[in-house]
Amino acid sequence: MSKCRVRLILWFVFVGVSVVGGIASDLVLRTEAFPVAVRVLGLAGIVVAHFPLKRTGRLLHLRGEAEQWGCTSRLITDDIYQCVRHPHHVGVGVFMTSLGLLIGHRWSFLLIAGTQWLWIFGFLFLVEEPELRSKFGEAYERYRERVPMLVPKLVCAVRVLAGPLEEPEDQPERRTLG
Repeated sequence: MSKCRVRLILWFVFVGVSVVGGIASDLVLRTEAFPVAVRVLGLAGIVVAHFPLKRTGRLLHLRGEAEQWGCTSRLITDDIYQCVRHPHHVGVGVFMTSLGLLIGHRWSFLLIAGTQWLWIFGFLFLVEEPELRSKFGEAYERYRERVPMLVPKLVCAVRVLAGPLEEPEDQPERRTLG
């Protein structure tokens, strides 16, 4: 099993534990629910998070050369990746924070959002950034200097996400994974 697939499985387990732990804490402590407006904000955040998540998946499929499921052998620096280096992680963080708001209780929100952002930061700083530097060398270092890690260039992100996803003309033939 690929290391990327193992990471995904671990993340799903981690999500499950934080969601169940948050909900259980709120049930045991009988915390008061957030106002409806806050919960609606959570729903809106889930919808917003959908766009970078879907786009990064499609980009990695269109432009990446899959080595193993969930990994790529090409550095992608265009489209949403010109606005933020880790748009998928931003999308996951916004999605999980919004899920905590939607569930709508204090401990659910704190446990879900807090643990997910800790996981994202820890994973990026301890695993992914060092791997990308090692894998792509000087090209990644130049990319790091001009593109922020997690806080997107907002105007850039809105412009890119509002436009169509275009396949590059120099697209090599991709392998499909079965």
